[in-house]
Order: sequence, then C-alpha cells, then structure tokens
Amino acid sequence: MRDCDRNARKGKTALYERWEMVFEKLKQWRSKAKARKRIEQYDRKYRKALPNSERPDALHVEQTFDAFVAEFGGKKISDLIENKAQMPLNADYLFEDQNVIAELKTLEGIFSGPDAIKQLTQTYIDAGCTGSDVMGLLFRGEPVPEAAAKLAQKRIRRSIEQRIKQARKQLRKSREEFGDKDTKLLILIAMDQQPLFGHRTMLFNTAKIMGDNYADVHTDGVVYLNPNVPTKIRPDSMEFAGWYPFYRDDDVNNELSDFVNLLGNKWLNYYGKQIGETNPILELESFDEMTAALERF
Repeated sequence: MRDCDRNARKGKTALYERWEMVFEKLKQWRSKAKARKRIEQYDRKYRKALPNSERPDALHVEQTFDAFVAEFGGKKISDLIENKAQMPLNADYLFEDQNVIAELKTLEGIFSGPDAIKQLTQTYIDAGCTGSDVMGLLFRGEPVPEAAAKLAQKRIRRSIEQRIKQARKQLRKSREEFGDKDTKLLILIAMDQQPLFGHRTMLFNTAKIMGDNYADVHTDGVVYLNPNVPTKIRPDSMEFAGWYPFYRDDDVNNELSDFVNLLGNKWLNYYGKQIGETNPILELESFDEMTAALERF
C-alpha cells in the first residue's frame, strides 16, 4: 500500500511538473507576443514616415562612430598618444567625464557579406557534406545538416572570440595608461555586413562567449549594434537599426547602464541624421522585445 501511495505521489509530481512546463511555455509565449505587439505598434505608427523604400548608402562604421564620439564629447585615444611612429596597443575611445574606455570591433567576414556563401560552402565540404546539400539549403529551404551546423557554430564562436580577446587586450593597456582601477571597460561590437545566420545568432553567440569565459573586471559591458544592416519583424515592415547592451553582472549594470543607454540614444539619433531617418527611438524594455526586434527578414 505504501508503494502504491509512493507511485501515486510520483505520478502527481510528474503531472504537476508537466503542467508547470506548459504554464511556463504559455507565459513565455505571452511575453513574446506582448513584446512583438509593442514593436508592431511602433512599426504601424512610423512606417510611412519615410516614403523612400530604398535603403540609404552604407556608412563607414569606424569613421562615422569616430565623428559621433567627438560630437558626444569623448576622445580618440590614438589622438592622445604623442609618439605616432611607435603607436602602442590601445583601445579606441576615452570618455573621461564618465571614466569609461571603449573599443569598437566589427564582425565583418564572419559568415557575412560577399564571402558568406563561400564560407558556408567550405564549411559544408569540411563537414563531409555534398554540393547538393548546399544547394538544398540555398534553393530548396532544407535544414543545415547537423555536422555542418556544428562546424559553422564552432567557427562563428571562434571568430567572435578572437575579436573579443583582442579588444580586451587593448582595453587593459589603455586603462593602464589613461584610467584607474574604477575605469569601466566597454566593447562595442558592430555588425555592418548582412550575417548569413541572422543578427540573433551573432548577438547570442557573443553574449554566451562573454558569459562563459570573460565575465570579469577586464570587460564590464558589451554592446551589439547593427548599422547598415537593419532588421525587420516582417518582410513588409520598416527596418530597425539597434543598440543592444549587456553587462557582466547586476552591479555593473546599475553603475554603467545610464551612460551606455545615453550613448546609445545619442548614437541612434546621430546615425539617423546621417541616413535621413527622423523617427523617435523605441526603447526596448525586455529581452523578449530585443529578440523580436532581431527577427531575420
């Protein structure tokens, strides 16, 4: 009798756990639907504000951001170094008033831009797949074979991590020269070529690499931005260029987020002026809203 009771309790527990999973998935679905609805409302309100359907010419990201930082009140660290002939390893920007040093890196060439299909084809070959498998993905909508998907994921992560490691070295050197123990270090990751696997893949891989390996005092925050290659929530919707920050812990979030959010708002307004965009900024309030904004179309 006791065994039967125990089995019954196990059955109730299992049933309870299944219902918990259902409710949790329902909550997640509702949260995502709410996030998407808010972005769609913004899209409906402002989509017609720009009559031109053609995308503006791409801007040179580094040069444009240099000019923006100067307008914001920051400084290029290379301008502060007197010996230009023997330029040491250094980060890009010093925001002296906020005690922040930032390094800008682009993710061009990582399964993106004109060489993306070539990189993907080579990945298929290296994974033991056939040319027909590649054609199946590109022209028949077939899924990526598991072996090729794993190898592509590995190569994306490795390429992003190489840039992050370099940025961290530059930030540490510049903090030694221009900062102090309280100086906050920020990596700006710009995706300025169309990523083959979408912005979410690039951002989430960046966030996972940082969380797994580099959540320490040498990187306080990372921002993912996508000038020149905006996203859409639907094929016929307006295009979004965004500013997506994340931090190594809650304490740093509380200390650094006001500055990063201000920098992001100023950047998006500055970038908008360069391309003739005057719509107000939509400030995302949750992870689900960020996910919805990074839909791939």
